[in-house]
Amino acid sequence: DQRAFWIYEFSSSSYYKIEAKLISIGENCYVYMEDVCIAELGEHAVIIQAENICDEFDYTIYPRITDLAGHPNGTLGDIDGDPRIIILLSQNPISYYDQRNELQLDYSNLCEMFHIYYKAWIPVIAHEFHHLIWFNNEMDEPHFTLEALAEYAMYYADYLAKYDNLVPQVGIFLDHPEDSLLYWNMLNPIDYGSAYLFAFYIAEHYGLSILRNLITEPADGSHGIELVLQRAGYNITFNELYLNWITALTIDELGFGNKLYGFESIDVRVSKYTTVDVPHINDKVKLYYYGFHVHKIQSPSNEIKIEIRKDLDKTIGISIVFHDTLGWHVYQNLTNKETNLIIDDISGSETDEFYLITSYIFDQTPGPPSEDGLGPFTYIEVIIDNITKDSIIPFLVISGNFSLILIILVIIMIRKSYKLKTQNN
Repeated sequence: DQRAFWIYEFSSSSYYKIEAKLISIGENCYVYMEDVCIAELGEHAVIIQAENICDEFDYTIYPRITDLAGHPNGTLGDIDGDPRIIILLSQNPISYYDQRNELQLDYSNLCEMFHIYYKAWIPVIAHEFHHLIWFNNEMDEPHFTLEALAEYAMYYADYLAKYDNLVPQVGIFLDHPEDSLLYWNMLNPIDYGSAYLFAFYIAEHYGLSILRNLITEPADGSHGIELVLQRAGYNITFNELYLNWITALTIDELGFGNKLYGFESIDVRVSKYTTVDVPHINDKVKLYYYGFHVHKIQSPSNEIKIEIRKDLDKTIGISIVFHDTLGWHVYQNLTNKETNLIIDDISGSETDEFYLITSYIFDQTPGPPSEDGLGPFTYIEVIIDNITKDSIIPFLVISGNFSLILIILVIIMIRKSYKLKTQNN
């Protein structure tokens, strides 16, 4: 069978029409290939490729991804009344799913389908099929959650085992942790790497049911993730989840803190960080919105003082991580907009590793980005020094123990005003 299809051209943001031939029919799919691709590859090679795709889709992709995400009809139904999915192989170098095809709109192909570059990696089909299912449930989910789960779908379909359970873009992200998790660039491989690791973290620590429930959750993006987690009984905000995730990416250690700061099935740590000696003064650190920066202190002392200067109207998320004779310790803080100076004193016992992780975040649960791109950014100044006797506030006993107790209480109140989360072995 011969059929014409509309194709989206990303470089010109326009549609054009191609001719394609039906090559293979599976239990759950039709495989079409663009005529010019058939002419290039030869009919025999095309038949072998199409039949292989049919088998992969019927016996691996369809059962695994529907188990993860649900039925393709979702809540919107089946526009052409045919339960099979059309897989169109074309010369268009970008594989994609276009929701337009399931709506009565111009340039719609009026069927459940997705486009695959004819030389693409087979797991990409699992990725695009997951998009199709999610878009059949709702239409306005932000890119970072859509792509996070679509990337995870390739792992769930068991295509990544021979790649250490990692998608190719992970390595790029680990070299660029400053990239925003929330803001999206469709052609930027970094974004796919971060989104995959975020979905992987959620699945490992909170269960696949969280990913499944996101598909039908009316709230979008960060709010949807937070609500699904809370309904499942997890008392955690999106910002707390995010800080735990970037801490796990920095140390990947499961032996403490309820295993929140590592991964079971993958081996990942950020490869880009600023290594510093103490004392250290960094005039400017550029932080993108929900991207992060890591300072690693060389030969840390047991008493470290950290000062962070920021714009008054910005919120900075902080995770301080160190290892000493007692094991690993994590201190986290979400600063508010009421101060431009963050000060913390950290004490350890024979400290041998020390990390300061900073991120520009929103002071509440962030909404979906209003546009694509790198996102907003801010600058902070980081000062790291050893604690000296001169920096310790002296106690002054004026008349008996009352004054001493009063001073101690004041100091305790000051310290408690700085919200700190501590987790030890």
